[in-house]
Amino acid sequence: MKGKTWIAWLLTLCLLAASGAALADAQWAEENGLNKTETVEELYEAALAEGGVLNLYGCTGRDETVGKSFEEAYPGITVNFYDLGINEMLEKFSREYEAGIYTADVLQLKEQNGSVYMDYIQQGLLHNYHPEDIFDGVDPSYLSVTPFVIEIDWWNYNTEVYDEMPITSWWDLTKEEWNGKFIFLDPTGEPDLIVLFTAMIQHADQMAADYERVFGEPIVLADNEPTAAHAWINRVAKNGVIIESSNTNIVKNVGGAAGMVDPPIGYGVSSKLRERDLQGYLLGVDPGAFEDETPTTAISFMIAQIADNCEHPNAAKLFIRWICGEADHTGEGLEPFLTAGSYPVFPDAPEVDADQPALEDVPTFPLDLTYYYDNYYDVYDYWISVQP
Repeated sequence: MKGKTWIAWLLTLCLLAASGAALADAQWAEENGLNKTETVEELYEAALAEGGVLNLYGCTGRDETVGKSFEEAYPGITVNFYDLGINEMLEKFSREYEAGIYTADVLQLKEQNGSVYMDYIQQGLLHNYHPEDIFDGVDPSYLSVTPFVIEIDWWNYNTEVYDEMPITSWWDLTKEEWNGKFIFLDPTGEPDLIVLFTAMIQHADQMAADYERVFGEPIVLADNEPTAAHAWINRVAKNGVIIESSNTNIVKNVGGAAGMVDPPIGYGVSSKLRERDLQGYLLGVDPGAFEDETPTTAISFMIAQIADNCEHPNAAKLFIRWICGEADHTGEGLEPFLTAGSYPVFPDAPEVDADQPALEDVPTFPLDLTYYYDNYYDVYDYWISVQP
């Protein structure tokens, strides 16, 4: 472990010792009704009685929009929104918690590599809240966290240059014809890419089979390539991969203007497909284009977690219902997240975009947050070690 993650891990250990650990935290959650399904009217009345305040730590500006609509729907409740990057958010929350300062009521963030689940939810620092009328019908494998939207990563291509997805295998990117013509998100800033690599390594047999399909012979591994997945990571690292600092920059470089000459393809978060509609970017996606249904992505979640010992638990419960779109999932709180490239976890939620691939048509690696968590940093170190 490195840097902030090492610090956060140490803080977690300290917090457990100081707080009486998960048993006491589970008692707090039960005492505050996080295991109940209460009516909106009951929660609203209780939220007003506890002060009419909600302190929201969020990772996207869309949370501010949700907070404002929440205030309008429930007069007398004030939302204090803190716009924070995910690492910054968790560090702020951990330091405050260690000091006995319980500012945050809800943390809205993203779970990709298992760290929120293992370091915070499992340790009782953050809590799930799954009222039955909201989460009935949600895939049980998703409920180690409190999810409301699934995001994936996929390849974006320029629709003015290509009529269809120009690659049909991960291994195409190791060929000379793609040297310097594909973009990844910088893994030192966000975990997306390393989570993908980790999923590939967990299912390295599929990567080996796909290599043989593409090249007509079994893969021969180099000394520094323990599996076919490691071989792919090593070889794309040495094939001129372009590293970008943000998903916004990825889609801009792929299809941000008409008349682009030989633009790259870019692998980034699916929700940036909304730039096709918002800014007219020339973006095409087809995550099912890989032959033999080779997985093209790992699943991640937009989640909303209640902070342990928070001062406004009823406002927090009411807000989570709101951001999930209430019991029929058509409510205003979910709307800002129903953009192209996003997939609500609720089967009865409104259709997001008729032109985007259906989630069931996207070949995904099986979700395994525990495996990602246990292996993430080894994979990260391998990526760094193979840089040219």
